[in-house]
Amino acid sequence: MPSLSYSIFIRVASLAMFSLMLLPQVAASEQVILTIKHSDQQQSLTLDDLDAMPQQYANFQAAWGPSGQWQGVYLHQLLQHYSLQDFQDIRLNALNEYRIRLTPQDIQQGKPILATRFNGEPIPLEKNGPIILIWPQQADQVLAGTSPLALWIWSLSEIRVRP
Repeated sequence: MPSLSYSIFIRVASLAMFSLMLLPQVAASEQVILTIKHSDQQQSLTLDDLDAMPQQYANFQAAWGPSGQWQGVYLHQLLQHYSLQDFQDIRLNALNEYRIRLTPQDIQQGKPILATRFNGEPIPLEKNGPIILIWPQQADQVLAGTSPLALWIWSLSEIRVRP
């Protein structure tokens, strides 16, 4: 026969699990996936926010394997949308603390895309999402090993704009 303390534990644990099921769940599309910081301003963006912007599409094989259709927003259009097109450089930070720095010339010449979807589906965190900065114009060179992969950043979480 189970002890009284064990029975109480089971009841409390069951009640706790049931209570968690009643809490409102935040839809994945409503979670903040990107933060843009500029001076004392900050924008917190969700997948829905990025999906509402003009979408770009690129078909290529990524250096780390997947081949298919990538979808997202041009980085320069995102910055223009928030009136952040005049800057010295930007710092992009990933969840794993990888960082890169880009100048306006890098962005205008390379036309990178903040990819949020692969073959029409949101990119999950375990597949380097939810945002991957891709450079479609350089994809073939990166795959061939003639251009570095260093400017491609996955699990992008933050953009810091330096005026």
